[in-house]
Amino acid sequence: MKIVQISDTHLTASGGPTTDAFRLLAQHLNEEVRPDLVVHSGDIQVLHPDDAADRAHARELLDLISAPLLVVPGNHDIGMPGLNAWAGLSVTDDRVAAHETAFGPGHWRHDTEEAILLGINSELLSSGLQLEADQWRWCERTLESLPAGRPVLLFLHKPLWSVTDEPVDHQVDVGPVARDRLLGLLQRIDLRAVGCGHLHRYRKVQRGNTIEVWAPATAFLAPGEDNLPEAREELGYVEYTVAGSEVGAEFRLVPGMPQITTDDVPAIAQAIEAMTAAV
Repeated sequence: MKIVQISDTHLTASGGPTTDAFRLLAQHLNEEVRPDLVVHSGDIQVLHPDDAADRAHARELLDLISAPLLVVPGNHDIGMPGLNAWAGLSVTDDRVAAHETAFGPGHWRHDTEEAILLGINSELLSSGLQLEADQWRWCERTLESLPAGRPVLLFLHKPLWSVTDEPVDHQVDVGPVARDRLLGLLQRIDLRAVGCGHLHRYRKVQRGNTIEVWAPATAFLAPGEDNLPEAREELGYVEYTVAGSEVGAEFRLVPGMPQITTDDVPAIAQAIEAMTAAV
């Protein structure tokens, strides 16, 4: 079985380089890779979760992918938890509802003959919303019901394990309280892979029987975070293979996709400047 994880597409109704990159990605997946399933691990929209035009444009572009598609939201899709949310964009019920109307549930279970895939909304974790409590109940029920011996792949937007010991001004992973609770629940299952996005870098780390995978972005390379160990700074996607009890993951480039940064996308740089100035 071949599963592709894409992430951090940052699509906008104004078009431009991120849309061009996504069209190239979709064509490559449809014509060359032909995966059995595609998972998008969040930050579908360019920056602001309340931009309905960006959300509608992103929905149209995702429909270019021929393979079945599953989605988990990122902070630019619904906001993030914590007191210091980036640009003041906190996760809310309304933002989650708008996202789910366009892209489907933020947490889900998908069974195949080879493996079970789970998706979790990382932006609800530690949010204090009723939606978080609902998701925890779903996690508990779902993990208890999984059949023994089936490989499980988990997808979420933010990294499950701690990213850095250095202080940061907003949340870059799910945080220690939610992490410990979730890892405790995951001990019940045959967890073989955890795929996330958010960091715009690729990394694969073996954690016992589980591989932790940071998926690269397709939109642009992110500035800063130079202290992230063993991280590959290139745009692309992740290709998972499931064969029996073995689960592997590899970085893949999209032929012809330019390796751009935020400096190459003026609309994004301007939006970031305007949004941060308003906080």
